Amino acid sequence: MAARAAAGDARVLWLAIVQQLMGRASHDVKDALNGVAVNLEVIRSRAERDGVPASALAPFAGAAGHQLERLTSLLEALLAIARPEREPVDVGVTLQRVAVLCAASGSAKGTVVVHGEAGEDALTRVPGEAVRLALAAPLLEAVSASREGTAVQCTVRVASNDIHVRMATEAGRVTMPDSVADVLRSAGVRWADEEHEAGALSLVFPRA
Repeated sequence: MAARAAAGDARVLWLAIVQQLMGRASHDVKDALNGVAVNLEVIRSRAERDGVPASALAPFAGAAGHQLERLTSLLEALLAIARPEREPVDVGVTLQRVAVLCAASGSAKGTVVVHGEAGEDALTRVPGEAVRLALAAPLLEAVSASREGTAVQCTVRVASNDIHVRMATEAGRVTMPDSVADVLRSAGVRWADEEHEAGALSLVFPRA
């Protein structure tokens, strides 16, 4: 009964996080769409002129391609979090998706960089919503508090019985929000604040 209640609470809290992630990503999606459209329109209008060399169009094609890559990354992450997480959950893959959305937003000053492992060895028995919540809640706070040009460094490491995710930033501390702490503990997630390591947060997920 307690496990089902924890899973239900994690689902409710995750839905609130999803709204924040969608809000952050919406600006970037619109910006990328506009970038693709503007650069394609420049290419179209210049290509209609006589004597315009291909080299003159290349920078705009490159810019459109870059914006399209950004748009694809955002949409893939959004579509993934809109669906139920396949269990057992791949912590590394889930972190990559969450990181893309946490770092999105025209007002975001920091970014998120993910290092580490994914695949069968990074599967956890923690329910999907709880995994997403444990990764996104501290990342959102850390990115929001970041200084211009800083990054939250995330490292995934697989041990014999656990999967470890370490989050650290030069711009302050990374902490687990109190609002989600009890639910995550009930779901089997553990963590510790590393005061001696520039305020890093170390999460531990039991392996599946």
